[in-house]
Amino acid sequence: MPSKPGNTLMAVLLIIGLTVLFGVAVVMTVMLVMPSSRQTDPDRAGSSETSASSASAMPSELTTDSPAEEDDEEERLPAGAAVPLSVSQKDRDELATAARTAADGSGGPDRAGRITTSGTIYYGKIYGETPEADSYYVVASLDSMYFWTLQGEGPWKYEGVFDARKCGPPVPLALTRAWGVGGMFGKHC
Repeated sequence: MPSKPGNTLMAVLLIIGLTVLFGVAVVMTVMLVMPSSRQTDPDRAGSSETSASSASAMPSELTTDSPAEEDDEEERLPAGAAVPLSVSQKDRDELATAARTAADGSGGPDRAGRITTSGTIYYGKIYGETPEADSYYVVASLDSMYFWTLQGEGPWKYEGVFDARKCGPPVPLALTRAWGVGGMFGKHC
């Protein structure tokens, strides 16, 4: 039985409509799955301690995020919030200088100076009420644990060498959690 011209036209329009609908569905799926260039990079958002710690739980490598180089317009987190930071070569050099100028007779400051070229570095910040009250901490794992602190925009202070088998540097627990190393530094001396 021959088909009526109206039925053929309806079938063609139905096929075209379904094809367009399928195409729109594919495009929408791709847009949802693929990240947009307008979206904020989650590693830079840092809007909470949880997102900051999950984005940067690994030890710091050579990048640029130091107290002096942070944005003046950064969104401040509440006092007590801990965030891991990345260490730059400039930071490593400043830490080595601070260690070498410390005289404790142990030889630790000279060995800590090797931070310029080696070691696993843990670097982080505890927010204070104001930028001047922010505290920065660095633990370098070289042949032992070496420890530095910085308050606000002040100079780095070399705090000494620690034998992790006996005790660790006094890093706040919130920061060791942000680094993802919980009890790695052991009990404090």
